[in-house]
Amino acid sequence: MEPEEAVRQLEDAIDASLDDIGQRAAASYRPTFERVAERADGGAVYELARQLSATVADGERPSPAAANRRAERVLDDWAYTDGGE
Repeated sequence: MEPEEAVRQLEDAIDASLDDIGQRAAASYRPTFERVAERADGGAVYELARQLSATVADGERPSPAAANRRAERVLDDWAYTDGGE
């Protein structure tokens, strides 16, 4: 998954779950997705998007700092499991 696709996925999740500012909020995660894409692959970007979307679906909107912390955990797991396998 590309960072742009991940942002669109979060926009959809935010729009469906919270309020009408989803597009602006989701765009704030773009640098995080780009960093994950640079350090891993599309699978890691997808995993981060999946986790953040689940959090949004549960009624929370992670701050960009919280998304960065989650990204670091995804990257650590990705490296530990050799690319998610």
